[in-house]
Amino acid sequence: MLKIKKLYIENINNLEGIEIPLNDGFNIICGQNGVGKTTVLNCILASFNRKKIGLLKVNASENHGFWEIEYFRNYASESRVHYIHKEDEIYDSRSIKGDKLINSNYIISFSVNNRNMSTQYYGGNPLKQWLYKNYYLSDLNYSKENNFSLVKECFSMIDPSVSFYKIEEVMDERKLNRSVYRTPNNHNVELYVANSKGIIKIDQMSAGYQSVLMILLSLVKKIESLDQFGVSVHNFEGVLLIDEIDLYLHPEWQKKLVQIIRWLLPNAQIITTTHSPHIIQSARSKEIIPLGIDFFERVYIRDLPDSSEFGYQGWTIEEILTDVMGLQETRSEEYKNTIREFDRAMDNEDARAAERSYKRLESMLHPNNSSLKLLKLQMASLGGFSNDKNK
Repeated sequence: MLKIKKLYIENINNLEGIEIPLNDGFNIICGQNGVGKTTVLNCILASFNRKKIGLLKVNASENHGFWEIEYFRNYASESRVHYIHKEDEIYDSRSIKGDKLINSNYIISFSVNNRNMSTQYYGGNPLKQWLYKNYYLSDLNYSKENNFSLVKECFSMIDPSVSFYKIEEVMDERKLNRSVYRTPNNHNVELYVANSKGIIKIDQMSAGYQSVLMILLSLVKKIESLDQFGVSVHNFEGVLLIDEIDLYLHPEWQKKLVQIIRWLLPNAQIITTTHSPHIIQSARSKEIIPLGIDFFERVYIRDLPDSSEFGYQGWTIEEILTDVMGLQETRSEEYKNTIREFDRAMDNEDARAAERSYKRLESMLHPNNSSLKLLKLQMASLGGFSNDKNK
């Protein structure tokens, strides 16, 4: 069992001194580009793996930086402090000083890439190969049986109209034509699903579906690999780090991915970064860590409006962008200039100028935007539109 409780970072990359408390479930770090979201993940990762030291640098104005990590492992609280020095960067002798690194296999780092289930490498897709070898060619113990059941459920969790059908080895005619012998290398693995169209290859599903499935299967594979006998994915009580969980995914798939990871890993601590308001909209109470930059260019955790037990699931995307993610303005400069011209025309009681601005605003705004009704009422105070007067 492993849970990260708190992280304090000082003079690492652009983080000059910030304390980040973490909960035992989902932790979603958000903020503008360059604010230090990935640095938080890298400090955690470097506490376990010295090879990750190259991801961290001392702040330009300081000679050394450090981070302190508080964690809960095997029912006991512990903490470690780690240092890096600028002179080590200069002489290319990067090392972490201070306390020993944390010895635990129960931490997984995962990057979301642009993935699909079509053949990616000569010899076939590696995840298809793994599925076949791991669950069809191997003897299944209790953990692997449970994990295979979860894998099959994932297909329907992504889309209820889709279900796992079968996976099998098939002859690759292209390879066979180049070889006079029938060898194992002349075979590929094909994965089939059932949907409303019948039985189809997974490659025929949408790119979004395939991407989410690849992410979920990759997580199962990584967790199983922690132990030679396989780890029960549902019972995994470690830490999962995911940088940019929303990368390459349509908002519809982003929300589904978060929901399914909650179901797949109910006992894991998940620490992820995002730029997506849709990911935040799927968050529960106390799961958001919003990083901001203050007047002195220092990174801090922004104060958020209190969220209920439902988190931000009832908030609009615009409310999340401004109040959670700190976006100063959600309207374009063109819109802001036009609304200023309209207001100026209203103040000057210039009906023609107001009507010109109104027409532009009408073209910009959504047809059902409530602002149009208010603008029409304001126009009525100047006598309405010129076409109305000519009737």
